[in-house]
Amino acid sequence: MKRVYLAGPPFADEYRRRAAELLLSAGCEPVDPMRRDFRGGTEGHEAEIVEGDLEEIASCDVVLAAFTAPDEGTSMEAWHAHTLGKPVVVYTGGTPPHPWTVYVATEVHAALDDAVAAVAR
Repeated sequence: MKRVYLAGPPFADEYRRRAAELLLSAGCEPVDPMRRDFRGGTEGHEAEIVEGDLEEIASCDVVLAAFTAPDEGTSMEAWHAHTLGKPVVVYTGGTPPHPWTVYVATEVHAALDDAVAAVAR
């Protein structure tokens, strides 16, 4: 079963819910870093958060990254996956992708359904 890391802004709850549902339907295992939820309490936990994310990215086969709004964490997660040689499939929600996003992406899709289909291939 393909393990898929869900990169995206911390408050993108609908993206995470819908992406997980679509990935499960496609026979993939979603790995949501927000299950380790530090929202509102990140101070003093930075190393724990980042190191946990890095370990999970390394343990996954592919990263599904929501670039629907600017987010430093999503950018760093996508870059890290790219440097590891992991595929990064980007979901934009129709937002024009930044050149760096296109550079690290294996594929870029406006629709989440299309991005998940690309991940599942």
